[in-house]
Amino acid sequence: RMPRNILITGASGRLGSALTMALARQHGVSQLSLDEPDSVAQREVGPVHVGTIADTYVIARAMEGVDAVIHCAAFPAAIPPYDRLMETNVLGTFNVLEEAGKRASVKQVIFVSSIFWHALHERRGGQQTPRYLPINEDHPSLASGYYDTSKVLGEHLCATFARRFRKSCVAMRPAWIIGADLEPRFAAAPPAEGPHLNDYVGVSDLIEGVWRLLDYDPVDGFEAFLFHAADQRSTLPSRALVEDQYPGVRVDWEKLEACGGFGALVDCSRARERLGWQPTFRCRRVGG
Repeated sequence: RMPRNILITGASGRLGSALTMALARQHGVSQLSLDEPDSVAQREVGPVHVGTIADTYVIARAMEGVDAVIHCAAFPAAIPPYDRLMETNVLGTFNVLEEAGKRASVKQVIFVSSIFWHALHERRGGQQTPRYLPINEDHPSLASGYYDTSKVLGEHLCATFARRFRKSCVAMRPAWIIGADLEPRFAAAPPAEGPHLNDYVGVSDLIEGVWRLLDYDPVDGFEAFLFHAADQRSTLPSRALVEDQYPGVRVDWEKLEACGGFGALVDCSRARERLGWQPTFRCRRVGG
């Protein structure tokens, strides 16, 4: 891997801070964050630009000398005020992409989207039922809430960015992220109330995914990848979980029988086949 000069937006967040420290071992890293990082070690990693992605002047300063952008900055859930959420997640993404497009030095953008793109968590306007399980990147979005819609619009902006500027852009759709501080003690728990994918992914596996994406160039300019652990995080085996929460949904039972019967309800075959990515972090199970 050749050394790169990478800008990480949202560098003080759960994923952004972990990526900053991990990538700085080999690459030059610049940070853009709403606040100064809490960690002294992180503050010493490259320049830290404090500001919002609604501010195009801050983005322009942060992107000086950069050849890749990892865009993590976002409202992380359906948190009011919703006009601020949409401004940050949609207009902010537009601002980052436009600056990256204008910069001849910037060759690649990695956009941190979300498994919420599929809208199987937010249930505004009625229950959202998967078309099939496990879901993969081809499963349509059923977006009707603010957060999931912001991710759909963000990915659409990424796809048009790749076409307009003829640059590489990849969207990551991570499941619920388990931070490095929680990974050692994260354990399976009773299933979430009501239909739920019981999704998760360790931040260590996401970091490995980003390492691989930095060396990846989508054939059509833009591509999206789901990132999920090999199993689901409930104590209920996947067959029982699906039969209870998703009756009548078309299921690939062979995939759900993986991991001793706790196979994930999210299929990451695309990341495994095209990136060579394999999740290694698993939640602890009694007797496991």
